[in-house]
Amino acid sequence: TINLGTEGGGGVTRVGNNGLFMVGAHVAHDCIVGDNIVMATNSALGGHVEVEDNVIFGGFSAIHQFSKAGKYSFIGAGAMVISNVIPFGTVMGNRAYLAGLNLVGLKRANFNREDIHSLRNAYKLLFSSVDEDILGERVQQAEEEFGKTPLVKDLLSFIKSIDKRGICLPQQN
Repeated sequence: TINLGTEGGGGVTRVGNNGLFMVGAHVAHDCIVGDNIVMATNSALGGHVEVEDNVIFGGFSAIHQFSKAGKYSFIGAGAMVISNVIPFGTVMGNRAYLAGLNLVGLKRANFNREDIHSLRNAYKLLFSSVDEDILGERVQQAEEEFGKTPLVKDLLSFIKSIDKRGICLPQQN
């Protein structure tokens, strides 16, 4: 199902091109959904969710209202997402946690090998600890070290733009 936009949300629910919406997939009111999206069986988007291009939702996954899924992210089957999902990230679990980068998706999309390598290094720098208090410092450091790489620029721009919902972080050991 795809719901209409509401007056309070601008009156628009927008779905991009080339999407695959399997049986039971649900797009709630006022969502903005990009191109080349796959929503597997019974996956669901809450109201006002933004989904960038080339995102894959596993079966029975759900994303909380007012959250955002960054481009080329992968939402694992059964994941219950209550925060924003970084571009190129893979999340899984209930409550969803960041499980790594969507390297399979990046390779399938034919991204440059060196760019993927820089993204991996930036990811390691950013998420080597789950201390949100120093994430801002790490963003600045990643920008200095890897900021010329387009994939890293996209990742850092997304992180800087996040709101009160925060981002999915790796599991604490």
